[in-house]
Amino acid sequence: MKTRKLLALLLVLLMVLPALVACGGGTPDPTPAPATPAPAETAPQEEAPEEPEASYLPHDESVEIRWPNIIDVDRTVHANRPFRIAYANWNDENSVAIIVRDSVVEAAQFYGLEVVVMDNRQDPLQAMTNAQTAIQMEVDFYLNFNQDESINAAIAELLEENGIPMISLQTMARIGVDPAYHVNNPEIGYICGEMLVEEAQLRWPDTPEEEIILFIAGHPEAGVNFIQRAEGVIDAVTSRMPNVRVVEISTDGSPETTRQRTADFLTAHPHGRILMWCHIDQNTMGMLAAVRAADREADVIITSFGANPVIFHELLDPDSAVIGTVAQFSERFGWDILPMLIRHLNDGTPIPLTTMPPMAIITGENLEHYFPQ
Repeated sequence: MKTRKLLALLLVLLMVLPALVACGGGTPDPTPAPATPAPAETAPQEEAPEEPEASYLPHDESVEIRWPNIIDVDRTVHANRPFRIAYANWNDENSVAIIVRDSVVEAAQFYGLEVVVMDNRQDPLQAMTNAQTAIQMEVDFYLNFNQDESINAAIAELLEENGIPMISLQTMARIGVDPAYHVNNPEIGYICGEMLVEEAQLRWPDTPEEEIILFIAGHPEAGVNFIQRAEGVIDAVTSRMPNVRVVEISTDGSPETTRQRTADFLTAHPHGRILMWCHIDQNTMGMLAAVRAADREADVIITSFGANPVIFHELLDPDSAVIGTVAQFSERFGWDILPMLIRHLNDGTPIPLTTMPPMAIITGENLEHYFPQ
């Protein structure tokens, strides 16, 4: 009996011992298996930062700034996207309007804008048609160069109804409502008148005022701008020479009409000293042609407005009756206007109701500074 119990106990021990060894019990193996090396630690990989998408359009520096002494380029402003703007020009056959148009086109290229150019043809009906076309094209902004204030106001209302903002060039639209970019018309005339008086006092110090005539070649039919310019000349001259006689004609916006009506005046006044003013350089050339045909340059002093290249040769000629022209720097109009327009389209920055370009008297002495070519 004892023997059986002893055998049973031994059998149990033999069954349990391997399990104890497997669980870590017993004598360790003197030749342990080689340890598996731990993976080498590596620095965390930083992902290359993504290039942020530009939130604005880059400037096109290939655009030539043809008149660096006149044009101020605002490189601090960028368009958020290629906005589409419409520019309705005064008249594509007018040299001043052509210069303004080119300034808008070149500035638009520089700032990355799409520009649609239209021609108002100095025609109110055409101006309205152009605005309607721009609405159909869904432009973002409208620039309107048109001399008729009543049509400008109607155009502004129509554009506003369609959510399109507008800037009016040279002539107002809705006063106190719509932004305008225009010269100081009374000041232009006053500067021209002062030039005439100062030159007359130098050339003809002994000529009584009563023997001097102020000949004004304006264009009142074209609107208040032209009227204000002529009034400025008259105010400047008569404030210092109150006894001069004033004669006014209309050029009808035509150099040939200006020439013919100046010739008629000179025929009616064959003697005496004459101060002449014309509202724009191109028509001044018609005036000068009549003066030369009558052989009256020694009796005449002329001032003008615009600083257009057609008159530069006369400014450089010391024997010419033309002594100066007031520059409005049409070459910079687009460069001044587009940064205001872009800021407004980018984030709603208000556009001032009135913005005026700088002005300067251009004579033979300083012509090279402003227009070196």
